[in-house]
Amino acid sequence: MSNVPTDLKISSEPIVITGMGLVTALGLSVADTWAAVRANRCGAGVMVDMESPLPPGRDGCQAPPLPADYEPDLPREARYLRWTLSAALRDAKIDGDRLPYDATRCAFMLGTTLHGMRAGGRFLRNENYTELRDFLAGDTLRLASAGLGFAGGAATTCSACSSSLGSIALAMTLLESGQADLVVAGGYDAVSEYAWAGFNALRLVAEGPLRPFSRGRTGMKLGEGYGIVVLERRSDALKRGASVQATVLGYGESADAHHLTQPHPTGDGAQRAMRAALNRAKLEPAQLGLIAAHATGTPDNDASEFAALSSLLGDKLSDVPVVCFKSHLGHTLGGAGAAELILSAMAMRDGVAPATANIGPDDVEYPSLRVTTGAARNATINATLNTSLGFGGANTCIVLGTPQSPIAPGLPGETTIEKTPPASRGLNGHGTREVWITGIGVLLPGIIGNDAFFHATRADHYNRQRTPLVDADYEHLLNARRVRRMSTYAKFTLAAASMACRDAALSDRPDLLADTGAILGTTHGSGTYCNDYYAQVVREGVLAGNPVLFAEGVPNGGAAQLSLMLGLKNACQTIIGARTAGMDALRLAWLRIATGACDRTIVSGGEEGHVAIDKAYEQCGLLTHAVSAGPFTETTGFNSTGGAVSFVMESADSARARGVQPYARMESAHALSGDRELLPRTLARLLELSPTAPHVISSACATWIDRIEANALSRGAPNARIGATYDLCGETFSAGPLLGMAAAMLSRSLPTLARPPINSDLTFARPGERVDRFTTLCTDWNGNATAATISLAPERTITM
Repeated sequence: MSNVPTDLKISSEPIVITGMGLVTALGLSVADTWAAVRANRCGAGVMVDMESPLPPGRDGCQAPPLPADYEPDLPREARYLRWTLSAALRDAKIDGDRLPYDATRCAFMLGTTLHGMRAGGRFLRNENYTELRDFLAGDTLRLASAGLGFAGGAATTCSACSSSLGSIALAMTLLESGQADLVVAGGYDAVSEYAWAGFNALRLVAEGPLRPFSRGRTGMKLGEGYGIVVLERRSDALKRGASVQATVLGYGESADAHHLTQPHPTGDGAQRAMRAALNRAKLEPAQLGLIAAHATGTPDNDASEFAALSSLLGDKLSDVPVVCFKSHLGHTLGGAGAAELILSAMAMRDGVAPATANIGPDDVEYPSLRVTTGAARNATINATLNTSLGFGGANTCIVLGTPQSPIAPGLPGETTIEKTPPASRGLNGHGTREVWITGIGVLLPGIIGNDAFFHATRADHYNRQRTPLVDADYEHLLNARRVRRMSTYAKFTLAAASMACRDAALSDRPDLLADTGAILGTTHGSGTYCNDYYAQVVREGVLAGNPVLFAEGVPNGGAAQLSLMLGLKNACQTIIGARTAGMDALRLAWLRIATGACDRTIVSGGEEGHVAIDKAYEQCGLLTHAVSAGPFTETTGFNSTGGAVSFVMESADSARARGVQPYARMESAHALSGDRELLPRTLARLLELSPTAPHVISSACATWIDRIEANALSRGAPNARIGATYDLCGETFSAGPLLGMAAAMLSRSLPTLARPPINSDLTFARPGERVDRFTTLCTDWNGNATAATISLAPERTITM
């Protein structure tokens, strides 16, 4: 394949924290929470803002009220998140009217477990579909960040309880790849009956205090938390006069590939994430001055984490103090990792090892574990390790150093202490690696597999009104026993990924799959399980939660199940809550592989249908039950379709080593964001950033998005031929743009419109017209847009 230059340039510059914002049950600021933790206070109390009452005597850790006049019209999660974002930006000396960098290089990357789930409860109680306007993670971020001036992309990741540290790891990727100069990262989760009922149904919620690592511990105490950090390259931060508060020395991610709700008993996955973080930081475990443990207080999780720490530190375990911040804050789910990372930075700044609340030294079950108890103590802390170990075995760990911490020479993607020679990493002259797409898997109603999809792209006419997918259509691709209780979204994703792995000659290579990760994309996730679970809680109260529906319905359920089915043990995350989620997953996977952070990643976009989802879009004027005239002709609304598409993406060296030819080579990918009203300008700028390709796949879907994209394309790509996937498969949300890419890679032609508009400034692709290089564009109604350009490989023989 031709080595088309990429616009990436890897950076080994240290990444630093220049601003922090924090809201917990102990206060509305970093200073308030830190002072309370130092004083060994616990924030547990009556959760007066829980949507439905808890049983007598049950409590949790709810955030204090915000000033009554602060953004009173925003939903709770967006209101508190906006407060925390603003505090972090003030701390970093950043004003939205005078950003220190080009706005298109300032991005948001946040993590959450349950995003705007409280809106779902309001909908179920009043049956008003307009409540769901604020349900998706993309809408929470849009409301919280409106007017802040950032335009460099806005995405939300979910890896359950490790979501916010996962967001920081992805933010590191954006900064190390040179695609961003400043990233606001972290996470949040509001007080939620949905969460309390689910964890209680799994028998993980303690009636008494949260007592981590103690004998007789009975579970977690759920909390509310919002933790935000501002990340920059150190030289840039110092140049603009910012105060460096800590250095992010390294991150590590892994998947247990063990069980959906239970951790690996030996702590294998957690230990691998810890070791990877330390390797990136070029530190030995004994050099740590403090460990901030995940420490949920549940019997199995604490035992697994102790096993991981024991394996990591050996006979040095008792030398390093271990603090358990959840004993003070409760388990704040998507906010936990970032909140605890901020407190670790405070401990390092002040030279203080704070105590763990609710336990004394004689309560600790593990004699070799040096859990801090009693009172805060002075300590020399030059490096800290934070651990976040999430549902489904998603593990993320981060090592912090002092503001002056040196970074050992080497590339940030290295995962061993010994420096790897650049030549063996397949680097090109830009310091990055070629990334190939080597496997494709497509699952749509009436279209199962690449062969069927290839022939569908060549059909004389399209049929968007297909019968829904049923298990019998694709059950041969899955383990029937294992998927029996699995959500529809997860099954779709697993089936498509299974086909992609087979297509990439990975199915019979467990050694390679174990070294593979996943970044999935979904707009709505497991809508049916989520709705059914929550409806029962609303009808019958918080003690009626169904543990199976709760566990299978979390947004990262597909990634967790993919890890279990295929034995993936590398990082598994899910980008959620936006139409661009599939393209954002593609972009992040490309950056990870190009910068050497991993060799191989499965990327997917998947959606299941649900009547509530359709009615919510219909209420917004975006969906119609009539057959639309099609994209670029009328904006009467779309017809929605469920399905999934998966790609195997890997470094060129990895593919060459095992003799696999690519479908295509990734050239570039960019994401921009902004207020909805600025979307025309956002798209114009995105097309300027993307390499000019002779063909463009639009995300037109018979809504007002069509007008915006048509206008941008007529100005930014006036000579390009335009195709669209909508007439092939309807509106498939996160899967749509990836399906367009799959169509072009399999058929070497763009998906075409059934009835191209006659009067248009655009030139539309003709059926069967050969394509060698193209750009795929995706626009979200919330103001985000993502584009990717790829070159096709002429030598690939399509596997039917």
